Amino acid sequence: MEQKKRSRKWIIILVILLICAGVAVGFLYSVNQNRGKDRLARDEEALGGLLPGKSPSEIADLLNQKVEEGMVDIGIAAEPVFEEGGKKGKLGIENVPGNRYSLQVDLLLDETQETLYRSGLIDPGYYIEYVALNRQLKNGDYKATAVFTTYALDETEDEIAKTRVNVVLHIRDGKIYS
Repeated sequence: MEQKKRSRKWIIILVILLICAGVAVGFLYSVNQNRGKDRLARDEEALGGLLPGKSPSEIADLLNQKVEEGMVDIGIAAEPVFEEGGKKGKLGIENVPGNRYSLQVDLLLDETQETLYRSGLIDPGYYIEYVALNRQLKNGDYKATAVFTTYALDETEDEIAKTRVNVVLHIRDGKIYS
């Protein structure tokens, strides 16, 4: 008889512990489900994927449009020639008219990562033909990297992405350009 009472007592304690554990798990689950919903609740009617009824060509057109929106055509001379010391050279930076972003270009000397030239914002349809370097360089050839940073055209001018292009700078004797 005493044995049965002890068994019942342990069973009751075990059931109470299981109920408490279940309540705790349920509470944690509901807290995690509601996390972040204060900012913006998801629409319960929204369905995942693309709207049914679109043809494969319409879907391809949408995807191509998204890719084109993110693409940027850039231009720069691969091997610009500069006058003695780097006073003037034809860098030929171009932001083609079809781009959706403004560009800013930094020209970095590979050996030291020193900025030799920095443009201002260049809007689509504009270019910079000739530039002067921030530092004098002796005659010779120098490996450099042009870093193109794209910015939104709206009033925020948020930075979008960076693209790096390798160039070789040629510094020559005398005045090359008139």
